[in-house]
Amino acid sequence: MSSLTGTTNAPAGNLGRLRSLDPMLLFVTLALSVFGIVAVYVAGVDDRQGYAANQAIGFVVGLAGAIPLALIDYRFWLRHLKVIYIAVIVMLLAVTVIGAAAGGAQRWIEIGPVQIQPSEFAKLMMVVVLAGYFADRAIGETGPFMKSLGVLAIPGLLVFVQPDLGTSLVFGAVFVTMAFIGGAKIWQLAAIAGGVVASAFAAIRFGILEEYQVARLTAFINPENSGDVGYQVVQSKMAIGSGGLMGKGLEARTLATGGYLPEDHTDFIFANLAERIGFAGSILLIVLFFLLIWRILHIATISRDRFGVLIAVGVATIFLFHVFVNIGMTMGIMPVTGIPLPFVSYGRSSLVVSVISLGLLQSVAMRSRSDMSKSPRP
Repeated sequence: MSSLTGTTNAPAGNLGRLRSLDPMLLFVTLALSVFGIVAVYVAGVDDRQGYAANQAIGFVVGLAGAIPLALIDYRFWLRHLKVIYIAVIVMLLAVTVIGAAAGGAQRWIEIGPVQIQPSEFAKLMMVVVLAGYFADRAIGETGPFMKSLGVLAIPGLLVFVQPDLGTSLVFGAVFVTMAFIGGAKIWQLAAIAGGVVASAFAAIRFGILEEYQVARLTAFINPENSGDVGYQVVQSKMAIGSGGLMGKGLEARTLATGGYLPEDHTDFIFANLAERIGFAGSILLIVLFFLLIWRILHIATISRDRFGVLIAVGVATIFLFHVFVNIGMTMGIMPVTGIPLPFVSYGRSSLVVSVISLGLLQSVAMRSRSDMSKSPRP
């Protein structure tokens, strides 16, 4: 109830704050997670019940992590930025030393029967680190800006050498967006863009990138003459087109079930889904992603401090980049970088991080609304 002075009492305790969480963000999280479990179940894999169960376990683990993150005041992490950053470096170094290799990359750490991909967790943790760094510094000045590049450079290089080009690109997109919101000047960001182009040219010219990486990046230009990677793109476009308006149905025989669409449960899961649920179902999925990013940016607008704003912007950038690049590569308009579709592509580490990141955002939303309720009404 409102007091005589025109203020509103804030909800008492963590249970009271739960009333202030963002219900739309919670609904979209659940809807996308269900979409993902169904998508993995109908994919053309041998043990689809097992894959779907693993995806469901990933969601449950993510939810178990998201709840405490929502209840903890997000500003608590400001006091532990160095610890978070050191944890990122240690995790990524551990991958290079004891990581498990698969498909020419060393990106996972095996703990018993479970594989963990530290680079997925590093993305969210670096968002928190960069948000804390940008929140209280004049990032438009050369010194702080160059130091922030150094902060990103070490984990970025450790991810790049795994090699994981896709996640390296995500790091870059997150840095540029957060730096811009944090106050970086256009010429500083333009200099980064120029450096990236020059580095990419040098990497190709001097053989720093593996041949398969170059093939994946260029296959979308001429997929018909790009070997195995081009074959993936061609088959993906055929699958999307053959879905028509309403799709063939979840249990229909498709290119994926026939073995003609590689990686249909991971990188190319959107193509697998589009063939089954058609244009209408695909648009529904894209609308859910639109609602997700809209709600995250809404949280940025109501945050009462720069730290909360920057966290929300960083997480929104991760999701937007993943969705745009993943769907784009399945349609043949973006390079094949191995970036998963959030909540939908099979992968427990990716799903766990996606869910807990929204738990962190709920913390921002709940504290922002609680702080607003304490402020005098205009």
